Amino acid sequence: MARRCGSVSVWTERRALAAFVRLPEHVAIMDEYRERGTIRSVIREYESCDAARIRRDAEAWLMSDDRRRAARGGAARRQSG
Repeated sequence: MARRCGSVSVWTERRALAAFVRLPEHVAIMDEYRERGTIRSVIREYESCDAARIRRDAEAWLMSDDRRRAARGGAARRQSG
């Protein structure tokens, strides 16, 4: 399996997230590493900051990508064999 890194960020409002994404430091980091892998993001809104629930949801989202990738690879192998 390929190496992976990631993060989960919690923001109190979308405006704060948008301000962070526009920071010159963030833009420079994204430009530097953009070609080194796949970048994905998702925005979810919660009524309260339940860290355990947020972590479970984030892990499920990440794992769902692995399952889709595995299914595509498995289907390609079956078709060629």
